[in-house]
Amino acid sequence: MNLPPVRIGFAGYGNFAQFLHRCWSSLEGVEIVAAATRHHWAEDLRIYEHWNSLLTDKEVDLVAIATTPNLHAVIAEAMMQSGKHILIEKPVAIALGDANRLLETRDRTGRVAAVNFMMRFTPILEILALWRHEQPFGRLRRVVIENHAQDVSLPPGHWFWDTAQSGGILVEHAVHFFDLVGSITNARPVRTDGWSHQRSVGIQDRVFATVFYDDGLVATQYHTFSRPEFFERTTIRLWFDLAEVELEGWFPTCGSIRALINAATEPALGMLPNFRERARRQVPGGSDSLGRKITVSGEPFSVTHEIEGSFDVSRPKDEVYADAVRAMLTDLRRAMADASHQLRVPLESGVEALRLALDATERAAASDSKMSSQDSAGRVL
Repeated sequence: MNLPPVRIGFAGYGNFAQFLHRCWSSLEGVEIVAAATRHHWAEDLRIYEHWNSLLTDKEVDLVAIATTPNLHAVIAEAMMQSGKHILIEKPVAIALGDANRLLETRDRTGRVAAVNFMMRFTPILEILALWRHEQPFGRLRRVVIENHAQDVSLPPGHWFWDTAQSGGILVEHAVHFFDLVGSITNARPVRTDGWSHQRSVGIQDRVFATVFYDDGLVATQYHTFSRPEFFERTTIRLWFDLAEVELEGWFPTCGSIRALINAATEPALGMLPNFRERARRQVPGGSDSLGRKITVSGEPFSVTHEIEGSFDVSRPKDEVYADAVRAMLTDLRRAMADASHQLRVPLESGVEALRLALDATERAAASDSKMSSQDSAGRVL
């Protein structure tokens, strides 16, 4: 499909927006023309001091919104009303009412609105999304996300710690992972829970969230921003009926798998990038040809072997990241050119991830309040 040219303006021009600028500039038909920023300068852009100047810039077709989260919704709504298409950095808003109003504005104006959940465009997660439909290893039953991040670039006065600007860790950061789980399962969330910890007044540096789904899937995630930069680590562990997968990195580029397979399902392992088999064992009581009938979670399967292996993208992380944001923009441009094109990350995905994040944040606040009351009562006694 030949895509028409697109001219892009940035609302906010910090490090991430500048990264997008560099990545998108290599795409044919893409021109970065303007940015609203008070802190940066670029000779090849029209620079505005306030984002509302983009509303009347007739040479801007698409606005990429990369400000602090508390401004995302108001900017997005104004841009769509002025005729601009939008790409919103996560989260789409920090209040659910604002997010729902964006859906109404999009539908009323006919503008294209996408969310920057770029992890969906990475090679490994694209394969897992296919497994959601094909289910070569049965259903996804359990997810555990452990994210131990740095706080070196987040001094006490940084907007990240100010919930009025960021919404808190579950809203500003964890929405990526709420969406990740939603992109690899057909199950629907039915309940959330949450917990948080404050290092000091105004700095909530540890959060925990659980989401329960209608088919029994349970997904938990723990995020802490307290480590040295060189000691960061994120792991994502997935349990299917017939497979266990561990991914490395918040932006996964490698991983390992242990799976029960048969002749029909083994090719699914080859879908993983650069898959390397480490071990193969015949299933006890089975045979190479007939396999063994087993039951998992009440569902019947036929398996012949247990296989262990590893996989990786075999490219620098920055290159994979760049390709993901290019693919995201290309998908958005297709929707701009063809109203029938279904966005891979529609605005609804951002609203759903925000809803879960806000629910977990509310649960965490209630739990913290209860614990504080119990602790105070204990000291009085």
